[in-house]
Amino acid sequence: LRCCSCSTAPAQLMTMGLFACAPLYPSLAVDLRVLELVKTLFVCIAPNTTAWTEALETFLDGCGYELKIKNSLWRCFSNAYHWYCVLIIQNDDHLSSLVDHAR
Repeated sequence: LRCCSCSTAPAQLMTMGLFACAPLYPSLAVDLRVLELVKTLFVCIAPNTTAWTEALETFLDGCGYELKIKNSLWRCFSNAYHWYCVLIIQNDDHLSSLVDHAR
């Protein structure tokens, strides 16, 4: 990524279908489809980002990927998931207000 004030890292990542875990210097970007999968999963079971990220870390470790800092995935993924959900809620509210206003 080439970042500048006119094209931030999160904005560039979003155009690629990825959601950044932080607004300025993201260390993790999560595919929007994965976030939607987790959001749908958490409707069916108790939300537990700790269990989700531990399972993901175990899976990635089995694939040969090693994360350098323990709990870094949990912290970054939880942040990305939280703000993704906030964005979805705000988007739904905005669309509802536009529809109400148009009526």
